[in-house]
Amino acid sequence: MTAPVQRSLFGDDPPDAAFRLLPLDEYDLVIVSYSGGKDSLACLLHLLELGVPRSKIELHHNDVDGHGEPLMDWPVTTAYVKATGAALGIPVVFSWREGGFVQEMLRDHSPTAPVSYERNGQRVSLPTVRATPGTRLKFPQVSADLSVRWCSSALKIDPFARVLTNEPAYQGKKILVVTGERAQESPARAKYQDAEPHRTDSKRRLVHHWRPVLDWKEEQVWEIIERWGVRPHPAYQLGFGRTSCLACIFGNDDQWASVRAMAPERFHRIAQLEKDFRSTIKKGQSVEDMARKGKEFVSDKPEELRRLAMSPDAFTAEHFFLARGEVWKAPAGAYKRCGGPT
Repeated sequence: MTAPVQRSLFGDDPPDAAFRLLPLDEYDLVIVSYSGGKDSLACLLHLLELGVPRSKIELHHNDVDGHGEPLMDWPVTTAYVKATGAALGIPVVFSWREGGFVQEMLRDHSPTAPVSYERNGQRVSLPTVRATPGTRLKFPQVSADLSVRWCSSALKIDPFARVLTNEPAYQGKKILVVTGERAQESPARAKYQDAEPHRTDSKRRLVHHWRPVLDWKEEQVWEIIERWGVRPHPAYQLGFGRTSCLACIFGNDDQWASVRAMAPERFHRIAQLEKDFRSTIKKGQSVEDMARKGKEFVSDKPEELRRLAMSPDAFTAEHFFLARGEVWKAPAGAYKRCGGPT
């Protein structure tokens, strides 16, 4: 069943609405902030079901590891995002903080690195604004405060905003940014607005922000993915309840045990960095502590699936839709709590 469009958000509704989007066909461009996870995928499929032309849609993906040392993100994610765009005929824009997660984490009396992005085959570098030296030398912390949970702000929110404000093709346009937060995920997200001006809205460009699946239940998310016959990100098939980073700072005990089983080199690198920093990701517990308490859930999954998840290029557009005659099944990670923003 398709979730109903909340028409009270759009421009043809009563004047007492707190904020109203334009009618969808009045936007020049609809940008889906796309992680490859189920909720942003549901947003994309929902837009297509609403009749938004593919020619008006762009996917925008923030590369957490930023072409630097691969440490946190799933190796397959970039390929999955590219496969989505190729299978659906929608262009993808990639952005990243140069040096990615590791370079930002290891900053020691040095400024944050520039942002780069790639759009229509052209790579652009945006120098750091107000390049004030600073020091991190610790992992992002499990907190709602983005000043300490800096992976979201420094590696996702800021690079995306800088692309929106600097890319010439966006100037003078009416843009709708679509993101996949859902109220069911946390009390904090339940307080989000369905629609509001985007943080990059200005006199140079109109940018609105819509969260179309904010009131959806997880069942509705999987229903639309099944209806389209899409193969979800391999992380879900391996049993992870969320597709963020492989080594997400919000991971619970079972997830860290599974990271250790899937990517032992990365796990031990993270554990050693916690010791070097004398600061753990989760207050009072190291990743080694959590992994010892947890029960990993990946070793019983097919070896081919594990290889696919850890490959940077094996997932292609041919994998995105189920093969003819293949029956869609809810992945092992569906309806499973596996650590996430609070």
